[in-house]
Amino acid sequence: MNKILKKRLISLAAVLGIVLFSGGVILGKLYMESRKLSPVETREIAAGVYAVKDSYVNLFLMKTDDTYIAFDAGNDAKKVRQELLKLKIDPKNVAAVFLTHSDPDHVAACILFSNARIFLPKAEEPMVNGQISRFLFMKNKLALPHELLEDNQIINISGLKIKGISTPGHTPGSMSFLVNGTHLFTGDTMGIKNGEVTQFNDLFNMDTRRQRKSITRLAALPGVDYIFTGHYGFVDLPEIFFRNWKE
Repeated sequence: MNKILKKRLISLAAVLGIVLFSGGVILGKLYMESRKLSPVETREIAAGVYAVKDSYVNLFLMKTDDTYIAFDAGNDAKKVRQELLKLKIDPKNVAAVFLTHSDPDHVAACILFSNARIFLPKAEEPMVNGQISRFLFMKNKLALPHELLEDNQIINISGLKIKGISTPGHTPGSMSFLVNGTHLFTGDTMGIKNGEVTQFNDLFNMDTRRQRKSITRLAALPGVDYIFTGHYGFVDLPEIFFRNWKE
């Protein structure tokens, strides 16, 4: 083996070693952070509001007459279908799905809701059309037809008034949804720890500083009775949970 080839092989081995080590560190951090997540079990958690637990994430449904409105769509379509069966909810009765953002653990079961209109924040569109990567070479996808929502846009559907509130940080286009002025669905815009609102896990955020500003925006909303999060369950006394929040 000549010296040049030997040096190249050594260099390649060193690079591979660094990559494997870095990958191991990242996976270790992801595992530790995921252990902090605390989604609520599948059940009715408030009058007409249902949580569906899909491994480490929740999606939520609000009942209105004979239909449902979904907020996010979980991590695994098969698991979501199983959990909906426990609630005796037919996916075909879901009239709309409002996605807080486009990460895979929030969009996977969209395919189940064959009769639903799918809404995505307009600022999130670059995440699913290939313009912005989620992490290094990883990109989000949303292969189904969807409608785009602007900040402060209001959609009236199935008797509910749903307002989109731009809350970027976790992803550039993350959005929270305020229903009838009282029920707030936040996706991954915030966490809950020891009875208080916190920023979401920094490792998973694309811009935590921007997210903190988004949380401050939500903290100023009047009249909210419930806050529902993607990975930390829900709270029914928002003013108490926000009491020590500082941007």
